[in-house]
Amino acid sequence: MMKIKLYTFTVIAAAMGLAGYVSQAAADTIYGGSFAPEGLRFPAEIELLADTPYYAAADTYNTNPEGTFAPQTVHVLETESGWSIGEATWKIETMFGPRWIRPKPWEIEIAPPKRITLLDETPLYRSPSTKSDPVAALSPQEVEVTDAEKMWFYTNDPNRKSWIKVHTNWLGDLWAFIPINQIGTVHDVQSKAHYNNLPVKSDLGAAMGIDQQLMDWSSTTAGDFTIIHEFTTIYDRAFEVQTDQGTVWTRDKGVTILPADETLKIARETPLFPTVFAGLAKVDAVLKDETVIAFEKIVEPLWTGRGPYEIWHNSTWYHVRSSKGTGWINKLVGDPDSAVPVHWKMLVKDARELSQYPEVPFNDTTLLLRNQTVEVTEAWNPPNGGSMWLKVHVDNRSGWIPFWNGTQDTLWDEDSQTIAHVAKTETNGVNILSTGTGDLQLNTGVRIGYTDKGQSYLNVNQLADLYHYEVSTASGKNEITLTKGDYSFDLQANQASAVVHWQEEAGGNVPLDKPAQLIEGGWYINLKDVLALFGLTQVVAGNEYSLFEKNYTVIAENIPPSVKSGRLELQAFVNDWTSREDYDAGQMPLQLSIEEGEDRGGIEHNSVNKGIVNQPDQSSSVALFSLKTSRPLAMGTHQVDVVLRIGERIIWKKSAEIAAK
Repeated sequence: MMKIKLYTFTVIAAAMGLAGYVSQAAADTIYGGSFAPEGLRFPAEIELLADTPYYAAADTYNTNPEGTFAPQTVHVLETESGWSIGEATWKIETMFGPRWIRPKPWEIEIAPPKRITLLDETPLYRSPSTKSDPVAALSPQEVEVTDAEKMWFYTNDPNRKSWIKVHTNWLGDLWAFIPINQIGTVHDVQSKAHYNNLPVKSDLGAAMGIDQQLMDWSSTTAGDFTIIHEFTTIYDRAFEVQTDQGTVWTRDKGVTILPADETLKIARETPLFPTVFAGLAKVDAVLKDETVIAFEKIVEPLWTGRGPYEIWHNSTWYHVRSSKGTGWINKLVGDPDSAVPVHWKMLVKDARELSQYPEVPFNDTTLLLRNQTVEVTEAWNPPNGGSMWLKVHVDNRSGWIPFWNGTQDTLWDEDSQTIAHVAKTETNGVNILSTGTGDLQLNTGVRIGYTDKGQSYLNVNQLADLYHYEVSTASGKNEITLTKGDYSFDLQANQASAVVHWQEEAGGNVPLDKPAQLIEGGWYINLKDVLALFGLTQVVAGNEYSLFEKNYTVIAENIPPSVKSGRLELQAFVNDWTSREDYDAGQMPLQLSIEEGEDRGGIEHNSVNKGIVNQPDQSSSVALFSLKTSRPLAMGTHQVDVVLRIGERIIWKKSAEIAAK
């Protein structure tokens, strides 16, 4: 039979022109994450072919399922990008609310699309077999789908072909053998995006890697354009973009510019830029103390523009109308609203360049700071992490510099006497598991303690080894001493107190929750006393928990010899990177106190452990802390101890004679 070539162009094919193209920028291929239904890439419905367990959360690989769904069709809320080639987690709609399933690709069926767009000349067969010659061929166009082979979407090779049955006006329904990564559909789209460069000519086939010679890069165009159509396959997508020279197809999605209708209050100095796509663009104006109207915005990471500055990339840009004209602003490019007011001095030892704003340099001039003292008036943590930024004043100029932990820079609080700079050096952790039989053991399976009447008791000798304490036993006495650096503590069998020492001092008694036990040569104390004496923090997860020990170095400053107000106020800075989650949970355990005699600070003693973190930015970590303590002193001379502790473990201690006037 003579093969017939059909040129039955549909309305959509004619409207698209099939003569546009694709930019040389990276295609919008999705490699990870979860996504809502969209075209063929993420189906809105799937058919379960086998009994399928379901779960109450996405990350429940080690838990038992809530139940099992029989084979049925389910509605998809989200799925992962690799769903067609391996096990993926699907969020689906159920009568119980959202649930999660993890079927294999061969355990589901996806209905073929109702229409597909052919990218290349496509042979047609009377049956799904290439053993017979094709009876016709279709040029690139949109066609109706009437059937498809089972598991048409599943493959380990995206170039593998699948049989799709399509309808023709002249010969009825025929079979096409199409590469899976070319089975796609076109949808109407009306969205705006910025492109750095687009070719002057390209059709959909060229955009998807077919007939690359049809791409014309003899000249390119850039600007803000409208996307009018989107082509999606299981693996990829392409966009038809309306430019001043006509339409082109591209796999580059550009930078999406969303419509907006938002009112923004600009309280602090914020620069107004003519564009965000021109590198270090000149600032049109500086806004402050006014309200602007945003009519467009960019919310995706912006990897073009001013350089390697995280703020520039990872925060929302607004196209606004203001009293000084139209332009682009970013609430984090400028003096940030959430900066924390401080009253410090800082000796900058390591070289630091003064920036106009956090992560935004001056365009015209620069000032290098080194070995000089500056005034610090604000501190700010970026919401996406990174170095804290300090607003400083020096040499009649103001600007921002990063605060780097681990350098030789020195801070002083001008509202309180700074007496120490503390830096965390290491964290040691021990994981302990309850076996359910009354024993407690390490991850290695070694027994480290037991439970009795709901309380945990741990072996002191093993803890000493894990946390690097020296152990000594008094001859002929049921007494043990554990020493680490200048800190030590004594335990006596069946005694409900311990003695805590610093250096060579006599030591002070500390009450225990339960008496220490000497059992078959091993010393045991309960968990509450372990946390106090070893100075640990506990993190619980299910039937196990971790005990963390933080170690620090301390650089001491002078303690004032006298006070005039009748109250001694002291402060220490602490460098200790802590996640915001741990900070909010109180996992920064250091305490600073002023002690006289055995009173441990007295009733009026006030100790405040404050992280220098801007509260509105909940994603910020905390790297710098201020420990403050105060104590009223009656007129006269006082012998006091300034002590830094975690629980009962002394990190640092200094004695001073203070004259209260």
